[in-house]
Amino acid sequence: MLRSAVLELATSFRLAVEIVVDTGNVPMHIQGFPRGCCGIISELMGEYCNTLGIGEVFYVCGMKDGASHAWLEVDGLIVDITGDQFSDRPGIYVDKPDAWYFEWEENTRHLAIHDQTAFFYGEERRFLGRVLEQLNRGEPSVTC
Repeated sequence: MLRSAVLELATSFRLAVEIVVDTGNVPMHIQGFPRGCCGIISELMGEYCNTLGIGEVFYVCGMKDGASHAWLEVDGLIVDITGDQFSDRPGIYVDKPDAWYFEWEENTRHLAIHDQTAFFYGEERRFLGRVLEQLNRGEPSVTC
């Protein structure tokens, strides 16, 4: 039950991000979505998810071969909507960790929040507002 609800939420959130990014009026570091913005997208989605009462959603960042990747975890499920920046990975992954995630050495884990001290905090909040507006235009709000 949780997996299907989170998958629906992740799918809706990613679609909303894609629609907003397509407008071209987004922070520079998000324009290449999904490439290079897994951290900020995970923070924003995670903070939003933590307002929905689906359980504690954690931000996780791992390192592998000098690269980093960030995703969310809730109740043992990986929630990754930027995996397709890597070859042979799906754009949306909501499931127990597969072998690929075990290759990443975890170096950060905390409750998913959008840090108010972030350099681009204001721009990122406006972006999130637009994503949430887009979400509300779609199907009735996702409930878990």
